[in-house]
Amino acid sequence: MDRWEVLYKSIKELRESIRELRESQRESQRETDRQIRELRVQLGDLGIVQGEIGEELFYRNLKSMFKKRGMVFNRVRRNLRKRRDDREYDIVATNGTQVLVVEVKNKLRRKHIDQFLEERLPEFKEKFPQYKDKELLGAVGALVVKDDVARYAERKGLFVLTQTDDGGAAIINRERFKPQVFG
Repeated sequence: MDRWEVLYKSIKELRESIRELRESQRESQRETDRQIRELRVQLGDLGIVQGEIGEELFYRNLKSMFKKRGMVFNRVRRNLRKRRDDREYDIVATNGTQVLVVEVKNKLRRKHIDQFLEERLPEFKEKFPQYKDKELLGAVGALVVKDDVARYAERKGLFVLTQTDDGGAAIINRERFKPQVFG
């Protein structure tokens, strides 16, 4: 074998090695992508579970929390939505003159408050005209609420709900708080 044949054979072997390496990298990337998708699903499921825990906590305790504030709600509903509409309201409580809409999050942030006030709450009476004659009140609830975020929500006229040290739920607005009537 002359040196040109050796060189040609070496180049051919090198090209084959590069092709195998590329294929191996593609397979590794596919496996990594699959694992990332699986992890996203698991994390999403965890977030859903946390959200359900918060909703359950505030749903079960709503009447007693507001009764302590002198407000009696005789009907409390969860996940209220219109047919063919993907938007739902986490908790809706009513009495003779008022309807309270509660938005529940895992960890409350200012952007959640702004979205609720700017997008969700203004649509409520349009979507549910049966409440048009009632005063519309708003509340935000979360398992985690930082003090500055709670004060922000309070300044916006919203009730603020969170969990207590003993696993219950409480309204953490100041005693002198007066809710805003949104409609």
